Amino acid sequence: MEKWNILATARKRQERYVLRLLNNYGEFRGSGYRDVILGYVANVPAFLEALESILREAPGKLRSLGQIVPLERNFSFDVADFRDKAKEAVFPYIDQLENSRFFVRVVRRGHKGEISGMETEKELDKFILESLENKGKRATVSIEEFEKMIIIETVGNRAGVGLMTGETKERYPFVKVK
Repeated sequence: MEKWNILATARKRQERYVLRLLNNYGEFRGSGYRDVILGYVANVPAFLEALESILREAPGKLRSLGQIVPLERNFSFDVADFRDKAKEAVFPYIDQLENSRFFVRVVRRGHKGEISGMETEKELDKFILESLENKGKRATVSIEEFEKMIIIETVGNRAGVGLMTGETKERYPFVKVK
């Protein structure tokens, strides 16, 4: 799938069921990684509200769903240029992080031993802090008490990037980041 704004996971061996459920709200396909689904929905907030409604009215319908991760941008990369492309992808979010507690989470599927999520997270946190500092602005890296999180989900040589708030994570229990 070329353009995606939702990454979903299914519980073990439940991908087909979750695909059928999610395809009522947009276009979803398997990613090539077990129980990982990529999709595109026209209106992400409306999609999240629809799932929240299901959770309230018929929670069993979402039992097979592992997580939903809303994303806003996609980029392709090679191992050699991943960190540079990740910096380009997070750059548009920097001003939104001013005066907040934030962190960057990188969830990697593929490139085991070639890309370190933890090292990339630290480098991106530092990049964001330095970019804000260069503008005379501040923020704090905080995983435990974050207000905002930049999430990068890689699937092979493609990545999705989004900004998630603590409020979104609280409001929608199925919006999770591993």
